[in-house]
Amino acid sequence: MVKNRALEKMRAGRPAFGLSMGTSDPIVAELFARSGVDWIWIDDQHGGYGRESVLSIIQIATPYGVSPIVRVASNDFFRIGRSLDAGALGVIVPMVNSAAEAEQAVFAAKYPPRGGRSRGGARLVMLGEDYSDTANEGTLVSVQIETPEAVERAGEIAAIDGIDCLMMGPADLALGLGVPQGSDEHETAMMRVLEQATAAGKTAGMPCATVEDGIRWAEEGFKLVHCGSEFGMVRAGIQHVQKALGIAPA
Repeated sequence: MVKNRALEKMRAGRPAFGLSMGTSDPIVAELFARSGVDWIWIDDQHGGYGRESVLSIIQIATPYGVSPIVRVASNDFFRIGRSLDAGALGVIVPMVNSAAEAEQAVFAAKYPPRGGRSRGGARLVMLGEDYSDTANEGTLVSVQIETPEAVERAGEIAAIDGIDCLMMGPADLALGLGVPQGSDEHETAMMRVLEQATAAGKTAGMPCATVEDGIRWAEEGFKLVHCGSEFGMVRAGIQHVQKALGIAPA
């Protein structure tokens, strides 16, 4: 199986930095893949993707050694398996609120005897002749902690065998707590998740809007960190032009 750079760094105790894609533009994918980051967050939950475009981004990314990781749309057996059969080296499963739901994600992502993933996927041979024998060890499984309920159960969720990472969902967590993002209560809750993940021998992750935020959270101990998206980068560039020219959006 091809190397999973993000997973290897996390297991070595080092942060794996990535970039997020919410669009299916192949040129952006190539730019991201060539950038030297460890992984690409392919957002099949909120992004503008179809099945073919997820496959296309994975095909573009893999030859450059960057780990394509898909945030699937839901904790669904077939969605998770379909993303992995396309060649994703990991999945991020949203809105996981209990140990049982975490176990459901692992079951979908792992081959027997650990899970129930169906063997298939015509292009998996391109990831190595040994793929079926090594995929359970080499596939990253992360679940998102996005609600107060999930924060309370973070230790139980992290304890599930096969879970590698608890990925924060900062925006939804703030909504659930009824507090602003970045408030003391919000950040305390996220640090609690980090502590619970670490205590279970697992890692925690953080999606960030900027590289500065990504570095800050990595210094706090989060290991799977993305440092912004193509949408955010383009928007920031447009705002810079607007400011320089003294113009307002239409």
